[in-house]
Amino acid sequence: MSNIIESVKEYYGKELQSKNDLKESSCCCTEKPSAEVRDILPMIAGEIKDRFYGCGSPLPSLLEGMTVLDLGCGTGRDVYIASKLVGESG
Repeated sequence: MSNIIESVKEYYGKELQSKNDLKESSCCCTEKPSAEVRDILPMIAGEIKDRFYGCGSPLPSLLEGMTVLDLGCGTGRDVYIASKLVGESG
């Protein structure tokens, strides 16, 4: 089991420096993010966007005033998106 863990650490920690280093395309999707999310993306640091290997944002656009919990298994990109979507009262 520890060999598998080490292999995953090696792949994600050392080999992947950007999306361009992915060895397969299962993490890519063709669906465009919503207009609200597209407006937020330029506000996120390049380093976070470059190391994002997910399949788009799973967040709905209508989150104003809501509470969102991110369980943290990525670069934090969705946290930045959610913080903008929930607004100051969320």
